[in-house]
Amino acid sequence: MIEVMDPLGDGISKLQLVSYSGSDLDVVNCARVSYAKESETLTEQDSKLIKYLIKNNHGSPFEHTFLKFFVKAPIFVLREWHRHRAGWSYNEWSMRYLKMNETVPLEFYKPVNWRYQSKTNKQASEGEFKDVALDKLYVEQNEKAAETYNSLIEAGVAREIARGVLPVCTYTAMFASCNLRSLMHFLSLRNSTAAQYEIRKYAECMSSIAERAFPDSFKHWNSED
Repeated sequence: MIEVMDPLGDGISKLQLVSYSGSDLDVVNCARVSYAKESETLTEQDSKLIKYLIKNNHGSPFEHTFLKFFVKAPIFVLREWHRHRAGWSYNEWSMRYLKMNETVPLEFYKPVNWRYQSKTNKQASEGEFKDVALDKLYVEQNEKAAETYNSLIEAGVAREIARGVLPVCTYTAMFASCNLRSLMHFLSLRNSTAAQYEIRKYAECMSSIAERAFPDSFKHWNSED
């Protein structure tokens, strides 16, 4: 188990590799089974095979691995994350079951800096700026949402309805499991300057964590050769 990371640096966000199975050697042996061969230790020749598999998009040997992450992130981050379906499994907190502030705290993500809407990309942001008045407005709105949520719960409103007043910056958490091939595809899209800043920070941490478990695979995946 690897230490908990704080991708957004706010003391609330979390990312942890809970468990994993397989290794670079497993990748090699799943590829070599085509020739009814098997390696007992990872050799230089095996490393070259991993490089060949990655360079030529032979992905199936990487599917015989498993990584299980615990992720705590704003709702809007997880909704982007869940677009990755092939090779992924998810189980998330349910606010139909949870009474927030009782079992787990009701917490909100606030960016350190504001970003401008991109002038060239309809879905992207650019630049950074600070504005104390906007900070205050943002925090007050979240506090009002929390107050309204608590009032609805206290009035006996069902949790599944009361949650409707909470914004998408509300923190939630999930277990997310995948194989190495699916993870690399995720990282190729989300660990990119074209991706939203917040999900990119999770992708950066995931890449660092997974590299420790599969060092040779990530060495060649990150290589430009």
